Order: sequence, then structure tokens, then C-alpha cells
Amino acid sequence: MHSPTVPVTDYRRTASRRPWAGLPAPVRQELTDLLGGSVTSVRPAGGGFTPGFAAVLSHGEGRSIFVKAAPASDAFVYPAYAREAQVAPLLPPDMPAPRLLGTRTVTAADTDWLLLAYEAVDGTMPGHPWTGTDLAAIEASCTASIRLLSNFPGHLSGSPVSQDITAVPSPFQAVADGGAAPWFLPSLTAGDARRLQELWELSPEALAGDSVLHGDLRPDNILLRSGKALFCDWNFLGTGAAWIDWVGVLPYARGGGLDVDSWLTRSALTRGVPPEHIDAFLAALLAYMIHSGCQPEVESSPQLRSHGRHTAQLIHAWTLSRWAQK
Repeated sequence: MHSPTVPVTDYRRTASRRPWAGLPAPVRQELTDLLGGSVTSVRPAGGGFTPGFAAVLSHGEGRSIFVKAAPASDAFVYPAYAREAQVAPLLPPDMPAPRLLGTRTVTAADTDWLLLAYEAVDGTMPGHPWTGTDLAAIEASCTASIRLLSNFPGHLSGSPVSQDITAVPSPFQAVADGGAAPWFLPSLTAGDARRLQELWELSPEALAGDSVLHGDLRPDNILLRSGKALFCDWNFLGTGAAWIDWVGVLPYARGGGLDVDSWLTRSALTRGVPPEHIDAFLAALLAYMIHSGCQPEVESSPQLRSHGRHTAQLIHAWTLSRWAQK
């Protein structure tokens, strides 16, 4: 049975963001001060799944910065930006990430706003199209990140990725017991679901480790510039096996036509990892994306559930392909 068509997510155009004119005047003024001159151009970030303000601000043909802004009244975006403001200053100077220029807190209409300013990166998002060169750059940055974050403060490194990813219930046992498969994965059989449930249960062991990880690496959190991959949005920091971030990107690259199985053996991050540990991570990530894809649509993030369904289909297809090769 073929899966129903789920729109392929264009990660360059997923965000529905607050416009510049919708920011309170004190917030606009503080961002203008961070820029160091009058704002002559506002280029909103098209990627991402939150309504938080995020854009490149420019002053004429000269200075540009990338900024974010969120009010304390936003129960999701504000804590995410606050976590990012906590982590970003602690990243090593040679980290493959845009450089944080500063943070500010400003009050507007009795509400605190958190502002972040980064260097503006003139780069591109991977996947348009996916190329081996771009994937090599991502692998190199994943490897560098593990090394550079080895001394990151332990009390700020987050919770285990395995704990976060399995916090949602597994859908597999219900399907294994004869329940219906998710509507966007009708080809998920009871037998396959039983196998996925076993792998899901293995994931805490498979993902164990003390490496500090980005925790949310996907195409819209990566910028390619001059042959180097920069990782953005450091607000889901976690710990686990060193290869997790790297393998988490591969379903998208495979969906773009790359032979990612060969990359598993090519990369030092995954060359010696037991195949069942890779499968266990894919099972846990698949369960997470199925759960996301089945939730009600989010008005402020109209592409979020489509992203979950699209990613679930990519992971499921790769998992079946891996099993067929054994």
C-alpha cells in the first residue's frame, strides 16, 4: 500500500512570523540601536516553526544583523529564545554557528521582550538540491561540534536526548496489536510495528552517551556558507551518543536522492555504531514525528504538522530500505 501524498515540506517557507510593523515601538528602537543605524531593509526568516520575530535587518548597503524578538507572554517562543540566549554566549569562538552579537531585554506595554542579535550569514539552506558536498560539510560540522562542546558546562547541557524523544507515547504497540496505522503511513504493518516497538524500547540504551548535542538539527537550522555548514537555533541542547545529530539529518538527505547508507560507513561518527542502534534511533524519531503529525493543526505554525508527517514518511521509507538490505 502506498502512503498518501503528504506535501514535501519546503523548509525555506514554513514560518508565519510577526511582521516588523507589528513589534512595539520600544522593541523596534532597541533593535535599531543594535543595528547601529536606521533600518532600511527587513528580510524575515522564512524557515522555522514559531511565530517569533526573526529577520535580517539592514542599514543601507552596509551593516546587517540577524535578530529575534519574543514577548514574555508567549509561553513557547519566549522560553526557547531564553534558552538560546543562555547557550549561545557559551559556544566556543570557532563553533560552526553564527556569532551572537548581543541580547537585550526591553519592556513594552508592561510586557518584557527578549531580543537576540547575531551576525547576518549570507548562506543557503541545504536541500535545494541536496548534494554530497553539502552533506560532507554538515558531517564535518557535526564532528567539530562534538569536539568543541566536550567542555560545555554540564549543568547547562540539557537532558538526555533519549529521554526527550521518548517522552511521547509510542504508537507502534497499538498498531502491532491490530490497531489502525496513522493515516499518512497506511503501509505500516502490524509486523513492522512490532519490530519498531522493540527498537523503540532499545533506544534509551542505543542513544546513551555524554556528548553535548544540538538536539534539533534539520534543514532549516543549517546554513551553508563558503563550503561550511553553520548550525543555528541552539535551544534544544541535549546529551547522548555523538552520532545523533548527524543521523537525524540523513532522512532529509535521502529524501533528496543521496545514498545516505554509504555515508554511515564513510563518517567516523557512525562507522562503528551497531546498525540496531541506528535503527533504534530511527524508530524513536519516527514515533516522535508520528505523534507530532497526528496532533491538531497549529494556527500560528501552519506547516508544523505537515513537517511531522513528511519527516515520518522519510524515516519510515529509510527504515524499510535498511531492513530490506539485511
